[in-house]
Amino acid sequence: MDDVAAKDPACMVETELRGSNIGIVTMNNPHQANCLSSELVSGILNALDEFEKTAVRVVILRAYPKAKVWSAGHNMKEIPLDGQDPLTWNIPFERLLHRVRGFSAPVIGMIEGSVWGGACDLAMTCDLLVGASSVSFAITPAKIGLPYNAAGLTHFLGVLPLHIVKGMLFTAEPLSAEEAFRFGLLNRLVEPEDLENSTFQIAETIASRAPKVIRLLKVELRKLTDGPALNPDDFEEIQQLRREAYRSKDFSEGVSAFFERRTPVFQDT
Repeated sequence: MDDVAAKDPACMVETELRGSNIGIVTMNNPHQANCLSSELVSGILNALDEFEKTAVRVVILRAYPKAKVWSAGHNMKEIPLDGQDPLTWNIPFERLLHRVRGFSAPVIGMIEGSVWGGACDLAMTCDLLVGASSVSFAITPAKIGLPYNAAGLTHFLGVLPLHIVKGMLFTAEPLSAEEAFRFGLLNRLVEPEDLENSTFQIAETIASRAPKVIRLLKVELRKLTDGPALNPDDFEEIQQLRREAYRSKDFSEGVSAFFERRTPVFQDT
């Protein structure tokens, strides 16, 4: 097999070039369940930059083999509790979402293990998803008291039916692999032992197609599914509600409960 492999200095992200057309980014931080820390996100961003320079035709984003958790989502230790907006446009996590959506080639999420919180948003920004039968997806801002932003919600609305999105967000309960496939989130649902072969089969097929047309199609589809523009009044209303949420005692309670491994008690204050 004509492969070239390398590790980033922090050892949290591994990159591999399969042939000349397929780039592989592996999240490799099992000690923190591949949480999307600034360091891990930086490693993925660097990998995407390098793959774009070499004009790869497909990127596969995966966890290390046999991971129980694809990614645990945000690094909770990096979330500010001092009244700042925790999800501004320029934080590393948000930059990663923009980068995956705007990457010049299709990005395939190869999903093994459970997907939590912000990692669920990251999966939604991938162009295709191939999942093992053991996967699940849970987006948990309501469980933590985290005021999610409108941009993040558009990623879900571009992939899943509205009532499924509402159910995921309002309950913070996981969506099973079977449900994810039935609702169109997963392009393929396979047994764990078939995950790599199925993912590479799709990647190799895409890599064999006309690259200029694939790039064009990705741009067209992104522009067509960016969601409707908010008028200024609606934007200001949403921002005010978000400010009230991230400055509330409930937000601090949710984060504290997460670290103390207990059920939060929300008071609407």
